[in-house]
Amino acid sequence: MKRSFVWQGIVLAAAMAASLSSGAGPIPFTVLAQGSQSGVGDEQSVVLLDEATFRSLWALHGAGTDPAPPAPEVDFAGEMVIAAFAGTRNSGGYRLGIASIEEKDRLIHVKLILERPGAGCMTAQVLTRPYVWAKIRRSALPVEFRTVTVDIACTGDE
Repeated sequence: MKRSFVWQGIVLAAAMAASLSSGAGPIPFTVLAQGSQSGVGDEQSVVLLDEATFRSLWALHGAGTDPAPPAPEVDFAGEMVIAAFAGTRNSGGYRLGIASIEEKDRLIHVKLILERPGAGCMTAQVLTRPYVWAKIRRSALPVEFRTVTVDIACTGDE
C-alpha cells in the first residue's frame, strides 16, 4: 500500500512541475546585448535555436566593430535566443528594448519597445541600428513579435 502512495506523490509532483514550466504567464529573460550600432541593417526579429545559426548572425551583428564583441554563452539544449533589430535609423536617440515576454494562447508573445526622439529633440546626425538580444528557456511554441513605438519627449532646457 505504501508503494502506491509514493508513486502517486511522484506523479503529482511531476504534473505540477510540468504545469508550472509550460503554463501561461510571464517568461523570465536575460538580455545578452543591447545598443544602437548593429551590423544588421534590416528591420527583423528572429528566434535562434542552434549554435551555428546564432554564431552566424552574431558575426553579422558584430561586423564593422573592431574588435568584434565575443558571442555570449548560451546552452541551446535548454535555452533559445531572441534577437530584434530596428533597422537603420537616420539619427541618434533611438533605443530598442524588450518590455515583456509571456506565454499566452499557446504562443510566446515578445513585446518590443522602440523609443524614438520626439518633436524638437536635438539628436546626433548619425546612422544608428538599434538592437536587443535575449535568451529565454527553450520552447517549441511559435514566437510572435509586436513592436510598440514610443516618442521620447524633450524639453526646451536640453
